[in-house]
Amino acid sequence: MVGEEVLYDGRRYVIAGRRPGPYGVRLLAASGRHQGDGEIVWAPESGLSKLESYLRSREDTGSR
Repeated sequence: MVGEEVLYDGRRYVIAGRRPGPYGVRLLAASGRHQGDGEIVWAPESGLSKLESYLRSREDTGSR
């Protein structure tokens, strides 16, 4: 889905678009450590991973 954050090749990206073909997902670098570190790549959908830290609940609050 466009706007979704994903991991690709160990880096965080936002899905910016889709097109038919083997490298059909357009990705924008979600963050960079240095100014001007933005990157746009085309990637296969099979190479993308969801960001688990946002999706997996943690039991770190303890019970009261």
